[in-house]
Amino acid sequence: MKDRKDLKALIYQVAAATDRGQRMNAMIAPMYQNKLEEIKKLVEDLQPLSDEITQSSIEGEWELIYSSVDLFRSSPFFLAIEKALNDKSKSDLFFKLHLLQVGSFGLSTVGRVGQYLNFTKGEMISTFDTTIFGLTTIPIFGWFKLLPTFGGRVITLANKLQLKDNILSMELEKTKVSEVDGLGKIPFVDSILMERWYPVKTVWKLLPWNKENPNCEISVIYVDKDLRIIRDMHGALFVYIRPSIPLLKQTTI
Repeated sequence: MKDRKDLKALIYQVAAATDRGQRMNAMIAPMYQNKLEEIKKLVEDLQPLSDEITQSSIEGEWELIYSSVDLFRSSPFFLAIEKALNDKSKSDLFFKLHLLQVGSFGLSTVGRVGQYLNFTKGEMISTFDTTIFGLTTIPIFGWFKLLPTFGGRVITLANKLQLKDNILSMELEKTKVSEVDGLGKIPFVDSILMERWYPVKTVWKLLPWNKENPNCEISVIYVDKDLRIIRDMHGALFVYIRPSIPLLKQTTI
């Protein structure tokens, strides 16, 4: 049996080779499905070798390097939707429709995805960077970009953060879109939509089909000093590493 170092190296290899798992998206094309089974087996072998899962061992900043589902689904916003729907087929359909809306023609892509867990404050900051019009040109004849690249960082704050029996629970509070260095603001709507908090929890409670506050639970199945693996309520895997350059600790809430 491989040791922990070897298993982690193989997980990193699969994550890199599959673009954080996104090359295995069956809705785009059923390619590399063997890699799904490979990383699943690697995680199963690694899980018994975990350090003790405590608040101190999982606290701090993490960066997503692999997801067995769409990257945006690591956000507590989408995890709360998944829990509210409480049906895998319904949530999968919802996320497929969302992906088709925001990712059509490859105009929008997800960049860095991060989390910062602070048990002293009982908060988790979740972020994902989104890029719009990354490459826009005329096919075959194009040799220059037709449109500049825009985008931003979607920041979500969840509070009531708790860890009990390896289950991480939290309640969604608010979200906003902020500027990312080196990426242009979204034109025309940046002054209206960006750099302001939206009270997701308040709006959520006004919708008649939501019977409780937006909350979610995820299982922490492995942790060490530089790797953390979690699983959502339907078994999707998310692999995080400690970032080489901290980013979220300085995020203003």
